[in-house]
Amino acid sequence: MEKNFKVNSKLLPEGFPREYDAHIYFTEDKLEAATKLRDKFKLQFARDSFFVGDMIPVPIGPHTKPMFEANFPKHMFMEVSLWLMDNRGEFSVLLHSLSGDDLIDHTTGARWLGPEVKLDYSKF
Repeated sequence: MEKNFKVNSKLLPEGFPREYDAHIYFTEDKLEAATKLRDKFKLQFARDSFFVGDMIPVPIGPHTKPMFEANFPKHMFMEVSLWLMDNRGEFSVLLHSLSGDDLIDHTTGARWLGPEVKLDYSKF
């Protein structure tokens, strides 16, 4: 996998209400299944207030495994959480608000579905 992968932040629409994140982690051997889950996720939440990013095939930032990310407003938290509980399969999911404090958002403010993935908090 390419180690110099960069996330294209221009993919997120300008003015998007980015209040919550969901990080769905996968391993290289599960890329195809994760891509199918991502496509299903995008279809389920095809709305202006919901954004599913590209597959990020390498660890980036505090995330120590490949992942894809969804961004959504607070009022969708329960709907997204319940959908992920029913559809995530074997993938671990980190759900957190975007309070402006990345460390809190990824630790005491985080909720996990499935086993926790070790994060690299030195990146904050």
